[in-house]
Amino acid sequence: MNKDFGIERTKLPLVHLAWPILIENILRISVISADVFMLSYYSEEAVASVGLIVQLVFFITLLYLMVASGASILIAQNLGAGDTKTAGHVAQGGIVLSIIFSILLSVVMCLSADSIVGFYRLDPRVHAYAFQYMFIFSAGSVTVALSMILATIIRSYGHTRGPMLANLAAAIVNVIGNYVVIFGKFGVPVLGVPGVAVSTVFSHTVLCVILYIMLKKRRRIQLERGGLFKVPKSVYRQILSVGIPTAGENVSYNLGQIMIMRFIASLGTEAIAAFTCTVTVLRFVFITSISIGSAVQIKVGYFVGAGMAEIAQRKVYRYFLSGFAISLGLVIVAKLFQVPIISIFSTNPTIQAMAFGMLFIALIHEPGRNFNVVIIPALKGAGDVRFPVYVGMIFMWGVGVSLAYVFGIKLGWGLIGICVALALDEWSRGLMMLWRWRGGRWKTKALVGKK
Repeated sequence: MNKDFGIERTKLPLVHLAWPILIENILRISVISADVFMLSYYSEEAVASVGLIVQLVFFITLLYLMVASGASILIAQNLGAGDTKTAGHVAQGGIVLSIIFSILLSVVMCLSADSIVGFYRLDPRVHAYAFQYMFIFSAGSVTVALSMILATIIRSYGHTRGPMLANLAAAIVNVIGNYVVIFGKFGVPVLGVPGVAVSTVFSHTVLCVILYIMLKKRRRIQLERGGLFKVPKSVYRQILSVGIPTAGENVSYNLGQIMIMRFIASLGTEAIAAFTCTVTVLRFVFITSISIGSAVQIKVGYFVGAGMAEIAQRKVYRYFLSGFAISLGLVIVAKLFQVPIISIFSTNPTIQAMAFGMLFIALIHEPGRNFNVVIIPALKGAGDVRFPVYVGMIFMWGVGVSLAYVFGIKLGWGLIGICVALALDEWSRGLMMLWRWRGGRWKTKALVGKK
């Protein structure tokens, strides 16, 4: 081990890690946003279907995050402790697990795609579009899992610019592909939603190839030749023991969102379209905080691995306040310019009115989101991976889903009632996370040295 190597990593400025992750995340959501925006030239039903399936796409992505999150935390803590050999084993084990798990999940999702889409009770045309997109995306989602683990490994070693550039290339490929299949260019017939799904999968394939080349060229990422078959079994167990509860909080949240989307679907196609347009805009608001949170997780892992938990505790407060201020500023801008922004996606007066109401609630919702997207990754980076799962499940379902039904459906407040419930969930759950961080119990959860 080289302890000095680990100490040096703790000196990396957060902005060094965060800004490339921010650009990478913007590019990632731009792929989905491009699908929604470009399909608006095709039909409102296509927009509603893809907007609905986005929740399921994120659900699949979060399941793949199970392996990537576990690997990221373990790599960061081992690098903080200067143990580069174990970090390399974790990276290799993460690749193996991602490939196996993604193949199994893609088969299951393809076979059950029609039943899952049927859960929403959609209009026939919207159902057909949603099924087409989900089936094709699920079939090609192995590339999503592989790109996630490769990018996670590269980022965990502090090389955050590489994945950013790779995602830029993938986003360009996706936009070009969408243009060709939606407008029927270069002799290709108009393929609509299926064509957009194929374009998205192809862009992820390109991303995998670029990330693999980058990984092989990083000399400090020590992967043994033939090491995929030499990883100790204890490494696989450790990745899963950390990754399953780590991803559990995100999976529980997304399952709650899927249930809430069913409530929204019951309000009609216009409500789905309004929600889709608004969330597409708001992703560019909260993506900054999510990027800060991703960088914080890596940074806290370095600190904890190097035995510098007290410094981590102080710095996380500063990181949180930065995210809070940025989110508040961005959502105010979105609200001020709501008319031209929402008009990009729809000129339907009913859809616009619902979207404007959502943006008003977002003035409270988005700043509160920072408690969860910054402090939860800090807890996970320290190895405190179970507390966010338990609290998340209680509040997401006890507050978010339950009140969304009561306010939105039972009391008849509609989309606005559902948004109020989501804001209450973020704030109540987030304050619990802040209490946990202040209490310091996470300092006893370090993973370095555990087998």
